[in-house]
Order: sequence, then C-alpha cells, then structure tokens
Amino acid sequence: NYFYSHDIGLVADLLCQNFELISLDKAIRNKVLFILKRDAGIDTEIKKYWDFKSSVDAQTYFNQIKRLKNQIFSSN
Repeated sequence: NYFYSHDIGLVADLLCQNFELISLDKAIRNKVLFILKRDAGIDTEIKKYWDFKSSVDAQTYFNQIKRLKNQIFSSN
C-alpha cells in the first residue's frame, strides 16, 4: 500500500518523520510523483502538514528537500 504525492514539501516533511520513500515516477513531463510506503500514522501526519501543525527540525527538512531534488535531477 502506497501514498502518492507531487508535493515536495509534504514529502520532505514525511521523510523527516522517518516515512519511507519507495520511488520517484517521472513519467509525466515536468512533474515528479513521489511514492512513499503507507505506514501507520501517515494520514495523521499529512493532515497535520496541511493544517500547519507539523513540526520538524529545520535543518533536517532542508536536507530532505536537497536530497529529493538531487534524486529528481540525477536519476534518469
């Protein structure tokens, strides 16, 4: 069971909370679909993100954004 999102900010937030990125799908031109493993609690964390109630370490969040961008631009 998987969770799919095009939102890099949301995915970075989830990665900061140790949810697992399974894959990137770049089939749609100029868009990346992030695929994460749907573990217990992911829906609650997604809701907290959209309700502006999520709290993660700023440096960790920034590093996750950099990691995701690196994966987007380095993988074929």
